[in-house]
Amino acid sequence: MKTDKTVKTDKNFLYRCACFIRCSCFNSAFMKYGLILGIVCLCGCQQPVKNTVHLSGQLVDMGRAGVIMRYDGAASLIGDSRDIILYTDAEGHFDTVLPLEKPEYYSISRNTLYLTPGDELKMYITTDNRQARFEGVGAEANTYMKERLFPKGGSYLEGGSNVKADFRETRKLIGSLAQVREKQLEALQNVSEEFKALEKGRIYADVINSYLYYASYADEFRGKREETRELQKTYRAEALSEVKEKLNYLNEDRFLEVAVVRNILFYREDPEYRSYFEDYRMSPRCEELYQGFEKVSALRHDLNLQVVDDIRTVGNRMQQADFAVELQKKLEQAARLLPGQPAPDFKMTDVDGNEKKLSDFRGKLIYIDLWATWCGPCRGELPHLKTLEEKYGKKNIYFVSISCDRDKAAWEKMVKEDKLGGIQLHNGGDNTFMDAYMITGIPRFILLDKEGKIINAKMTRPSNPETAKTFDALEGI
Repeated sequence: MKTDKTVKTDKNFLYRCACFIRCSCFNSAFMKYGLILGIVCLCGCQQPVKNTVHLSGQLVDMGRAGVIMRYDGAASLIGDSRDIILYTDAEGHFDTVLPLEKPEYYSISRNTLYLTPGDELKMYITTDNRQARFEGVGAEANTYMKERLFPKGGSYLEGGSNVKADFRETRKLIGSLAQVREKQLEALQNVSEEFKALEKGRIYADVINSYLYYASYADEFRGKREETRELQKTYRAEALSEVKEKLNYLNEDRFLEVAVVRNILFYREDPEYRSYFEDYRMSPRCEELYQGFEKVSALRHDLNLQVVDDIRTVGNRMQQADFAVELQKKLEQAARLLPGQPAPDFKMTDVDGNEKKLSDFRGKLIYIDLWATWCGPCRGELPHLKTLEEKYGKKNIYFVSISCDRDKAAWEKMVKEDKLGGIQLHNGGDNTFMDAYMITGIPRFILLDKEGKIINAKMTRPSNPETAKTFDALEGI
């Protein structure tokens, strides 16, 4: 659940206070108080705001006015209550002050930020992290972060583009790239030693992650099913001592704040890679983190009272306060999606630009399809959805399709060219609806009753025969 932790500049009390301390709000209205107020302001100017960060700049191609700056620390594996909404004008400009007690990682689109209390950071950010620009206090650390690698791209393998003829050659390249990154890190001057330690950990974890992903990209594993297992044993053995050494460095709770460290630890129970982690000892904090993740994953797969009660019990026993808070937030969110609960409303536009609300469709059952033009599985469900619409569309049910496309023109084109039926809506890049329904992937289907209450927040797909059986069993169909 996203929390609105910032407001527009003219309504942000913290920002006004910070501006006063910097004397920028000292205008004629204050001048009449003369020397006394001047002394107060001058004294304030000597005291930097240590528990806030001042962020300003431009966010390009990020959708509507509310852009989510996602918390990217350890607790983000369980929940998203620390996410922050940055409000922008029509061109993406924003200016805000946020409370921050200690350095934290955040992300905006593909950009990872490292924010420290007292930062005065002006930024230009697009969906391409390499285009980011930073000025002011905190700029050096965040300019370094522009080159952050992506775990799901195999880190140093970069989607397979850095895979060589065999593992030995690939490992040499990974090592040389990691050395370059370490030298860049060591050359930084206006960053903390803690930042350097964490980012050294990221480099080590990216190297390990590259080895973990190697078999997914290497040509030598293609078409060799019988030989694959032996090949994997060979390269795992070659990297074993290096991986153990790097994992030993990472075996501190502070490194859980780094996303790729959390990613590689998912492999600790994989039989194929267990030898890498045999010396890694999970701390109580680390154990609770992954236990919390498993419980949230259970919520994503099944929403019922028994699952909710089980997770509540686990949450009450947690010793890590930040993890317990996130799990509790997820429970509260999930409880609102149980059968019989009022469905969260929304405002979206149809193909003709008319604003529609969920409450407009009361009086009939509502079958909601969350999809996008670029989503293969979503498109695969369209023929089955059309079949359901033809069978039930004239009965007591609305078929509401909500597009998650950023490219509105692509959605409009497909709706018209493919003559998609039902009620076609576009979310305009606003993730409010997605967040309210705990939607982490599409396609996703939801069934509501005639009063707008939830029947099933994780309804079966159109291609599943159970969907038609559910429709037939409901009163009025």
